[in-house]
Amino acid sequence: MDWLKILPLALTVTVITTSVPVAVASEQDAIKSVDSARQVLTGERTQTQHQIPDSVLRKAVAIAIIPDVVKAGFILGGTRGAGILSVRNNKGGWSNPGFVILTGGSVGLQVGAQSSDVIIVFNTKKSLEKALAQDFQLGGSVSGTAGPTGASPVTTTSTLPDVYTYVRNRQGLFGGVSLEGTKLETDNGRNAEFYGQPNLTAEKIFSGEVKAPEAATNLRETLNRYAPRQ
Repeated sequence: MDWLKILPLALTVTVITTSVPVAVASEQDAIKSVDSARQVLTGERTQTQHQIPDSVLRKAVAIAIIPDVVKAGFILGGTRGAGILSVRNNKGGWSNPGFVILTGGSVGLQVGAQSSDVIIVFNTKKSLEKALAQDFQLGGSVSGTAGPTGASPVTTTSTLPDVYTYVRNRQGLFGGVSLEGTKLETDNGRNAEFYGQPNLTAEKIFSGEVKAPEAATNLRETLNRYAPRQ
């Protein structure tokens, strides 16, 4: 038997059989990220005195949810987290999620806190366009402020900021916290893992042209329940 001929074939089979579980695991991780984002929004609605006002959610152009944002110890005040972005469509419903990465700035983690959940409510089309163009930085290309909280309707007498920002602390309570200096960028790798297609554009994802796992449907239903168009 010619082992020199058989060995390359054996190595090829090994690579193929071991790479499939890795791909499946990556897809499952992406699905867990979507489920975690949905749970963050659901949990936020249970805190009546600290929840995002209905009037804010109903006017939202888009919503980013980033669970478990951690402070990077090697960068003073630095943070990093991965989450999702969903866009309101022309009919008032919500799109399938696109994956995003939050970096830089500070989310105001309390002393001793390991992580916080972040929600960014997009109030203007300009802020969404900046995010899609990879040019989203709070306090720079996009204006943002700590968002109002509570069950009472919000009335604005001044210029509406591009986004409202919210952070859930270790007590599980949401509050408006500034994310000055934070950047939001597209996570193309996670998009490919979740949808099973490389090189997907945000526009294609948000248009609904791409088949998505059930987790995307569950997220859309939750957003449609808590943030219907006003």
